[in-house]
Amino acid sequence: MRLRKPPRRTRLPAAVHDGLQLDRGERPLAWAVDTAGRWYVGTDRALHLPDGDGFRRLGWEQIERADWHHDDERLALVEVTEWGEPERRDEITVSDPGQLLELLRERVTKSVLTTVFARVRGCSGLSVVARRSPVGAGPVVWSYVLAAGLDPDDPEVSEVAERTLRQASAELADL
Repeated sequence: MRLRKPPRRTRLPAAVHDGLQLDRGERPLAWAVDTAGRWYVGTDRALHLPDGDGFRRLGWEQIERADWHHDDERLALVEVTEWGEPERRDEITVSDPGQLLELLRERVTKSVLTTVFARVRGCSGLSVVARRSPVGAGPVVWSYVLAAGLDPDDPEVSEVAERTLRQASAELADL
């Protein structure tokens, strides 16, 4: 069953707001409803994803990227993972991501402190990215983006990643 598209300025229902378990001072800024009627809520500090009967909180600095696929009305979220771990993707089918997509782009971009690219072989390489909550609190979260075909278990790739992390850490200390 396909639900009707919610109006652009749908109010966040009190039951959804109450289920978010927000930090003190955290406030909802944008939201969207998927085709199954589940709510996705972006606040000044995090994205709250439906999880069972409640929500899973994902800090903006924990999101690597978000891709909107207009043709099939799908929003793909890729989370930051530990070195060598596979990408964790969340797929949301929503007819109109509206302001939530705008908030995702703004907050994820604002969480990036520095990015350093290093070549591994030829044109292939990796990037080391430092992120922090866009509200300026919390620790730095480090992530790696490897070019297609690079294996994190390859000793050469690991060595380049370690060297690039040291360089990125030094650049961050100079900011």
